[in-house]
Amino acid sequence: MLKHPIKYINPRMLAILFFIFLLSAVHGQNSISISASATVVESAGIELITLKDITVDESSAQNGSLDISPLTSDKAGKMLVKGKSNSSIRLSYMNQLALVNTTGDGSITFDYIVNGNKEDNQAASQPLDQIERIVQFNDRGEYYLWLGGHVDISNAQPGSYDGEFTIQIEYI
Repeated sequence: MLKHPIKYINPRMLAILFFIFLLSAVHGQNSISISASATVVESAGIELITLKDITVDESSAQNGSLDISPLTSDKAGKMLVKGKSNSSIRLSYMNQLALVNTTGDGSITFDYIVNGNKEDNQAASQPLDQIERIVQFNDRGEYYLWLGGHVDISNAQPGSYDGEFTIQIEYI
C-alpha cells in the first residue's frame, strides 16, 4: 500500500511502477532481504513480475557499506517486465533511496544500479544509467531487469526499514 496517494499523473505516462521495500535489520542477523512489490498506477498493458528479491549480506560490508553488482552478483534483485512483443519502452528511475527506520533511529541509503536485457542473461545485461533509457521488448514481449547498487548501512540500527523505489515505464 502506498503511504501517500498520487495526486497527479502525467497523461503521457503510460505506467508508473512503485516498489515498496521492506527490510528488517535485527541485531545479530547477517543478511537483510529487500522485497519488492509493484503497483501499476495506470494500466498500459505492462506487467511487472518480481523474480528475485535483493539480498543485503551485512557480513560482507566494509566500512559500513557494500556493493551489489546487477551484472554479476547472485544477491541482485531480478524483475521481468512484460508487454507488447518487440515494442519500445522508455525506462527511468530515481537512483537513490533513503530507507528510514520505522521503529526507531537509523537509516540505510541505497544508490541503485539497474541493468537490463531482452533475454534472461544477467551477465550480458547493460546498465540503465541514463536519466531515461529506451529499450525494446523481445519477440515474447519480455524485458529483464537486475537491481543492485551501493548500500550504506553505517547509520543502520536494529529495526524495520521502509521506503519506495520508483521506476517509470512507458511505451514510445
